[in-house]
Amino acid sequence: MVLEGNMMESHPVESGIPQGSLVSPILFAIYRLALIKWVEERVAGTEGLSFVDDVGWVAMWNDVNQVSRNLEACARVTIDWTERWELEFDTAKTKVALFTCRRCHKKHLHPKLTVKIRVGNGFVRFNREVTRWLGVWMDTHLTFKEYHNRCIKKVKSADVQLQSLTGEHGILPPCMRAVQVACVQAITLYKSEVWWDPKEGSRRDDLQLLLNRKARSTLRPLLTTLTGTLMRDSRLTLAVVAIDARQQLCVSRLASPCEG
Repeated sequence: MVLEGNMMESHPVESGIPQGSLVSPILFAIYRLALIKWVEERVAGTEGLSFVDDVGWVAMWNDVNQVSRNLEACARVTIDWTERWELEFDTAKTKVALFTCRRCHKKHLHPKLTVKIRVGNGFVRFNREVTRWLGVWMDTHLTFKEYHNRCIKKVKSADVQLQSLTGEHGILPPCMRAVQVACVQAITLYKSEVWWDPKEGSRRDDLQLLLNRKARSTLRPLLTTLTGTLMRDSRLTLAVVAIDARQQLCVSRLASPCEG
């Protein structure tokens, strides 16, 4: 290992790190950092994305066939790199998605994605419906409709279980609010920086209705209690305010220079 220009003494490595160690993703991130640079230098028009042990390649072109050729080249160069460094990716888990902003013409709503992309010894087709990556479901036009529906369903299920818990054990409102924020709100706002669109009034209303249910679960008020009173007494933040704040924080982080 070389640290700040100083080469450390070599030692034989006779065992790996423990399963689940926090060092594992850090070491792997350092190890595969060269992979992204290696592929980007050899396949023009592509960009590498990664999170822990998930590696993805992005190609932006106006032609689906050109996108396919670029992604196939990325797969080939990636496998060459892994063989060189005695690694192996599970190519059977490879997924390919096509994202397009063409919404005006009906023929582009469901493109005929018949192109096959060679990955290792097999072939992969473009996903026709939605693709799940890092916990987010993404459709072809990035409307996030499927993700929104799944999120609402999951949140409602969690809320029902929490209401049952409150009724049986009589949890105090401050404790119930903490549980709601940690469990229900965490699911509701997950990745909202990406999928939230202020113009989507229906999504805003769905999220606010969920927050209203959270407030009622926390306070156990009368059915006629106004929403404003609910949100104030439960100390919960309005859906629009909470998500806008998350988006602004994300933008400020992206705009700020990297440190270190």
